[in-house]
Amino acid sequence: MSTRPVTRPRNERNGFTLVELLVVIAIIGVLIALLLPAVQQAREAARRNQCANNLKQQGLAMHNYHDVHGSFPAGFYRRTPYGTYSTLSGPGWGWGAMILPQIEQNNRYEALQVNTRFCSDDADILQYSQPLIETYRCPSAPGDNLNPEFKNASSEPSHGLSTYKGVFGDKNTQYNYSDDDCAYYAGSCVNGGNGMFSANSSTKFRDVTDGTTNTVMIGEVPFGQNGTRNSSGDLIHYRGAVWVGVTLGGASSNVATHQTLRGVTASGSQSGVYTINGTNSYSFGSHHPGGAQFVLSDGSVRYFSDTMDSVSINRIADKGDGQVISGDL
Repeated sequence: MSTRPVTRPRNERNGFTLVELLVVIAIIGVLIALLLPAVQQAREAARRNQCANNLKQQGLAMHNYHDVHGSFPAGFYRRTPYGTYSTLSGPGWGWGAMILPQIEQNNRYEALQVNTRFCSDDADILQYSQPLIETYRCPSAPGDNLNPEFKNASSEPSHGLSTYKGVFGDKNTQYNYSDDDCAYYAGSCVNGGNGMFSANSSTKFRDVTDGTTNTVMIGEVPFGQNGTRNSSGDLIHYRGAVWVGVTLGGASSNVATHQTLRGVTASGSQSGVYTINGTNSYSFGSHHPGGAQFVLSDGSVRYFSDTMDSVSINRIADKGDGQVISGDL
């Protein structure tokens, strides 16, 4: 018995038509478009959590420093060959340099020799101040590991980028200066702050009379363009910070060591309020949407909205004004 070969109908197909392929591609594209924002949100949530962990480590380091030295470090230690002065110009090692041993950077701390040397742009200091310290940088921040906003004498980026600053508070407490000190600085007797940090400060727990749960210690500062515009409509370029302190080569980098939640001018008069993610290039803020994270003096981390009013901002910055923050800020 012979068999006859089976023949396929002429209209039977072995693949997809062009239209079917286009439909499948379109469906995949829609699914990717729906999934991508969720992936980006998850990644940003992870970066924000890491940033909060950075602040948590800094807060813990501050507490450990207080246990050893009996006070928190100064915003920066104003030292020159002529003596020690409480002014807002350099040079001076910042709080970020002083707590290096408490964040497992003791070798770098010893190499910087903060107790015997001045903070400067010398090459033998740059080799230790330029390498990245992850604890001092928010993972959402753009750019490389150096802060180009604060340059040394050769106009090159000098020290490692930091995206955190200590809170100076409002500039309302007058230091006691001798006439010679004021004459040396051309009469610029500079006020101290009512926050946790200022030049040559030595704040103790007992000084935080508002309570450590009601006073911010360190907050985020953005770096680069952050989408905020000034009154002229120009994008604000935030300057970030450097962790090492105020150098001999860049007195303007004092803003990198400590900053107030409230604006001040060089003469000590108030110049308005620095809001979170505000239009001043030195404002506290972040690259996280909607606000910025701060570590309070008790070591806890909180997220404050950029819609916070100026009264609340001043309240959380001042360590002893008798006013406290509400739980819903």
